[in-house]
Amino acid sequence: MDIVSSQGDLDLAASAQIEVATTRPDPVRFEPEFELLLACCRESSAEHSLAEFLTPSLRWDSVLRLADRHRLLPALYASVCNRDDLPGSIQSAIRARFEGHALRVLRFSAELSRILQHFADREIQALAHKGPVLARLLYGDAAMRQFGDLDFLVRARDIVRTRSALRELGYEPRLHLSPRQEEAYLRSGYEYVFGLNAEKNLVELQWQILPRFYSVQFDLDEIFQRSVEVEFDGHRLRTLRHQDLMLVLCVHAAKHEWEQLGMIRDIATLARFELDWRRIEAEARRLGILRVLRISMLLARNLFSSGALGFPEFLAAGAEELTSEIQFKLASSQEDEPENESLRRFRVMMRTRERWRDRMRLAWRLASTPSVGEWQTVNIPDWLFPLYRGVRVGRLLGRLAGFS
Repeated sequence: MDIVSSQGDLDLAASAQIEVATTRPDPVRFEPEFELLLACCRESSAEHSLAEFLTPSLRWDSVLRLADRHRLLPALYASVCNRDDLPGSIQSAIRARFEGHALRVLRFSAELSRILQHFADREIQALAHKGPVLARLLYGDAAMRQFGDLDFLVRARDIVRTRSALRELGYEPRLHLSPRQEEAYLRSGYEYVFGLNAEKNLVELQWQILPRFYSVQFDLDEIFQRSVEVEFDGHRLRTLRHQDLMLVLCVHAAKHEWEQLGMIRDIATLARFELDWRRIEAEARRLGILRVLRISMLLARNLFSSGALGFPEFLAAGAEELTSEIQFKLASSQEDEPENESLRRFRVMMRTRERWRDRMRLAWRLASTPSVGEWQTVNIPDWLFPLYRGVRVGRLLGRLAGFS
């Protein structure tokens, strides 16, 4: 979720001084602004561990920017507001941002209930996924996690009915496809995005966890059967069982290369629940995402190790090199040149998979499966739809030529 802030607040926060003297016996691993955010997220953060970073040299404009980028504003607010050693100007800047976030969460929560009630009236089964439901589950308060949309899981056979139900509520899909394109997209894609009024990306309607080319085939029927009922704002709704949720959070973070601390914070928080780790490991092996699980557990342990995490140590063994690279990229805010981004992301995707057959399937599907990009680049009639495969190959060859 984007937190809108004024430049005046940033300037005020940047110029404020914190009058507290601290000593640091050991050098920090990262920049103090990054370390402060990590300390705010640790379950057993003691007063002295936060005060360690609240020095006059702390760049509050950088703290606020990092908190927004990593979706950690609620954790920052909960940890540093109302402290005696924090100037009122800083507290006001953080509080104003959090209050804007909390108001948006209220609107999202009300909209979630409205949508689910509409689905129930039409006998559409849907799982509330991430968003305010995950915030309530992990942190006890929907406002204590930043998110940008509402996610719903439905079975593929219910997509047409669910899409119609959303349109009855005033939602409009961002993607408009021909009948042949839609048929292909239901096989290769995984979500439709809907907007409402000024909100262009308010709802994500998913019938799979990941696009098909990732070669990670969750059984959605099984996920529905294992789903659990929870209470949310006076309503009963269904969401993912904890074991399924852990794997879904891990592959979602991997899809985005663990680029936000908020994703890893969610995983670390869920890891403190009582989970059946043997079942989680067995399902990860079946899906071919054991390395994804291990990288996620390593990041959770390395970055949020203050409190005990519940996963067994054997799940944190392996993939240390790639984990270190991800950690460095997280802390340095390193970004690749746009022309190198696609190839680099492909290499990372390949390195996160432990089975060669999954790597080969991923590479083949990525290279040969036309996507929305091809459909929007070239207009080919549905009766010549197979020609899009050639367009896909041509576009990829063009990108590779640009790398050479």
